[in-house]
Amino acid sequence: MASNTALIAVKDRGWLDGFVPLWRKEMHGWWGTWSWLVKLFLWIAIIDGILAIAIFSVGDESIEQTFLMVFFLIAAMFPAFAVIIFGQDTLIDERIRGTAAWVLSKPVSRVSFLLAKLAVSALGVLVTMVLVPGMVAYIIYKTATGVWLSLPGFLAGLGLIYLFLLFFLTLTMMLGTLFHSRGPVIGIPLVVISCTYLAFVAPWLGEVMPTNMILSVESGQPTLAAALALGQPLPTVTPILVTGLLVILFIVVALMRFEREEF
Repeated sequence: MASNTALIAVKDRGWLDGFVPLWRKEMHGWWGTWSWLVKLFLWIAIIDGILAIAIFSVGDESIEQTFLMVFFLIAAMFPAFAVIIFGQDTLIDERIRGTAAWVLSKPVSRVSFLLAKLAVSALGVLVTMVLVPGMVAYIIYKTATGVWLSLPGFLAGLGLIYLFLLFFLTLTMMLGTLFHSRGPVIGIPLVVISCTYLAFVAPWLGEVMPTNMILSVESGQPTLAAALALGQPLPTVTPILVTGLLVILFIVVALMRFEREEF
C-alpha cells in the first residue's frame, strides 16, 4: 500500500518538447489547403510577370543588365512586404484568439512553439516566394537571351534573397514577442526598409544593411546577388555576415522574451 502512495518523479519538459506535433500543425496550416498554390501562382505572376515585361521591352544589348537589376530587386522587396504583413500575425493573432495560451497549456515547450512557426514559415517563404519564382525567372532569361546563366551562381543569388527575407521574418517575429499590438510589429520593419535609401546618402550604411545584398549603392557596380549570378567575385561579404548574425540574434531574443511571456 505504501508503494501506491509514493510520489513518482516527473522529468521537466525538454526545450523541444512538442515540436513534432506543433510542426505538423503549422505544416497543415501552410500546405493543408490549396491556398499555398494560390500564393505560389500569385508570386510567379508578380515577380516573373514584371520581369518578363521588363526584359522583353528593352533592346537585346541590355537584357542581361535589365534582368539582374529588375529581378533581384522585385524578388526581394515585394516579398519582404508580404513577409512583414503575415509575420506580424504569427503571435498577435494567437494572443488575441487565446490559442497561444491553450496550446502552451499542453505538454509543449515555448521554444517548440516559436521554432515550429518559424521553421514552417521559412520553408513556405523559400518555396513560394524564392525558389519556384526564381527558377521561372531562370527560364525566362534563357528564353530572352538563348543563354543559360550559371545555375550554381544563380541559386547562390537566390540564397541572398532568402537571407534578406529571413531577416524580416525573424525581425517581425521578435517584435511580436516584445509588443502586443500590431502597430510597432509591422511599423518597425517597414521603417527599416524605408531606411534602405539612406545608403545612397551615407554609403557606409550599405556595408552593413541587408539591402546591399540586392541593391547596389554604387553606380555601375552589381549587387552581391547579381555578382553571384554572374560568377563574379564578391566585392564584400560584410552585409551577408551582418544579416546572418542579426537573424540569429532576432531568434535568440524572441526565444528569451517568449519564455517570460505571461498568458
